[in-house]
Amino acid sequence: MADEKKPKVFSSGVIKEYPLDSVVVLPDAQLFAKADAKKKQYVVEAAIPLAALGLSMKDGLTLRGDFGVTHGDKSGSDTLVRTHWNNQSTGLVNDEVFELKMEPANWGELLFP
Repeated sequence: MADEKKPKVFSSGVIKEYPLDSVVVLPDAQLFAKADAKKKQYVVEAAIPLAALGLSMKDGLTLRGDFGVTHGDKSGSDTLVRTHWNNQSTGLVNDEVFELKMEPANWGELLFP
């Protein structure tokens, strides 16, 4: 939970209002992606300052969460598929609210040894 709330409400053709407690851009977060077309895979590395999330590192820290990606069409104008690390119920696309919807029941454990 963010200490400072920055609420945002999303809507789509199916959902009139989907409120989130806090949505912010983390300017210090770094994201690197490298595609390997031959192997049909990619590797993503993310560096997210824990302090920006209101967290501090401690031995054995365990969190629950998920992360994912939306895959666009060749023109980059529409989402064709979304995939998540842990949530496998992600077949619905073309509805922005469902693409960003939080589903804690489908989250996995993030372990920080």
